Amino acid sequence: MTQQPFARIVPAKVAAALAPAGLDAVVGMSPDNATYLAQVAIPSQTLIRSRLVMALVAASGASCHVVADMEESFARAETALAAVRAYNEFTETPAGKLAEVLTEMGLADGRIGLEMDFVAPTFLEPLKEKLPRAQFIHAAAFLDEMRTIKTPWEIERLRNVGRIAARAHYDAYEKARPGMTELALAGLIYESVFRQGGESVVKLVIGSGPRCTQANPGPTSRVMQKGEMLRVDIYAAECSFLSDVARTAVLGKATDEQKRTWRGLTEALDISLGLIKPGQSTGAIYQRFLETFGRHGLRPINFLGHGLGLTLHEEPYINRYSDTVLREGMVLCLEPYFMMPERNMGFQIEEEVLVTADGCEVLTAVEPTARLIEL
Repeated sequence: MTQQPFARIVPAKVAAALAPAGLDAVVGMSPDNATYLAQVAIPSQTLIRSRLVMALVAASGASCHVVADMEESFARAETALAAVRAYNEFTETPAGKLAEVLTEMGLADGRIGLEMDFVAPTFLEPLKEKLPRAQFIHAAAFLDEMRTIKTPWEIERLRNVGRIAARAHYDAYEKARPGMTELALAGLIYESVFRQGGESVVKLVIGSGPRCTQANPGPTSRVMQKGEMLRVDIYAAECSFLSDVARTAVLGKATDEQKRTWRGLTEALDISLGLIKPGQSTGAIYQRFLETFGRHGLRPINFLGHGLGLTLHEEPYINRYSDTVLREGMVLCLEPYFMMPERNMGFQIEEEVLVTADGCEVLTAVEPTARLIEL
């Protein structure tokens, strides 16, 4: 295996948490949870839907990565799990192979955690037939909780890819001008990400003019015009961990109204950042955000922030519907967001934040953001 010892921290952490959760084992099958438990993404999992991946961790400490035989050599080289078992994708079923592995581990009558919101009936029903004494428990919430507190290695991946994405914004804006297409700007961002050592860009949001108020528009051949606003959000990846860094610019000189609005967003962000620390309530943070936005005459959306990791939005959320106590090791995105579609003006700033022992670290603070960017 090429995996370093740090990668095995996650399976051990999960194994220790299973018995207190009333589980004998858990199986991650979604792209994010299978990747989390094995600490590596199987390349074809999101490309070939029939090639199911199963990352199994037992309370005993045993673990196994179950993959299609075409991916066996890759899994053996990269997985953090103790064993690899492969199934022939043409003559065997993934459910049959998982049942075989569970039986060999002495778990044929165990309480097995599965992602019931992900597993298809065509997989679950044959699995139950092969293991009639086993109990299958919905484990999505358990896995969400495991992923909420990042390990030092996970934090370093998020810090690195976040800084790469943040720097790519400013590298691209140094060359961006009115008359350039959105796709040309995208090319500058891609070039910066890869030049800095980024592994991939999963999604790139670029919206100029009337498109800047759309939620997540991709770049097009549209020519960006002087006086328009531009909103960009970069989702780059390193070891499957994502960045989520947004910036807003004006193609030319910003108006007084645009500057005032931007001050409202950055003040709301600064106040919210000042509140982040272990023990703080996300509900209290959101309430202060609402008060700040209201003071500036801005209409808030239903959330200010969200967790970040192997997926773009993870627990905890900072929103009007939940209240979570922050803990050290959480990684969050805070994104004040205000749209004026009738004026073709969209404003967003998004920073990634690590909850530290006594406050927070802004992972994406590579340039001052108090002033609205002018191109």
